[in-house]
Amino acid sequence: MKIYKSIIILTFFIFVTSCGYAPLIDKQRENIFISSLNLDGDRQVNNIISNNLSKYETFKDGAKNYTLEILSEYKKNIINKDEKGNPKNYNLQVKIKVSATSIDGSEINKIFERNISLASKNKKITERQLEKKYKRDLSNLISQDVIFFLTNQ
Repeated sequence: MKIYKSIIILTFFIFVTSCGYAPLIDKQRENIFISSLNLDGDRQVNNIISNNLSKYETFKDGAKNYTLEILSEYKKNIINKDEKGNPKNYNLQVKIKVSATSIDGSEINKIFERNISLASKNKKITERQLEKKYKRDLSNLISQDVIFFLTNQ
């Protein structure tokens, strides 16, 4: 029985260590430089995106140089209501329009959008806190999408 467990553990270890996993966003491949970042739209979304992109504002040799114009938008829509007409579920949407201009003058426009559902809570303060957390999470995901998009251009 001990030999059987040892063989299983050894086999599992071999498969895990030699599976060829490589992360999609490799720190060595993130060779971008944001020379200018202009943000307009929702202030909270812009702050999160600006914080996430700020680490790319330091120049690196051989990095792709971009000037970014970002327009952000946040929407909270009611999906359905209960019998009394009170909101039951919401759809939270963060959408940004990115206009990236490279140093050679070529311009790339892309729209990034993320959605999540939020169920209405009895305590509105709990609902507001959850909405704030979801808004922050969606903004972080969109920031990662922008970095991934620029890295692969």
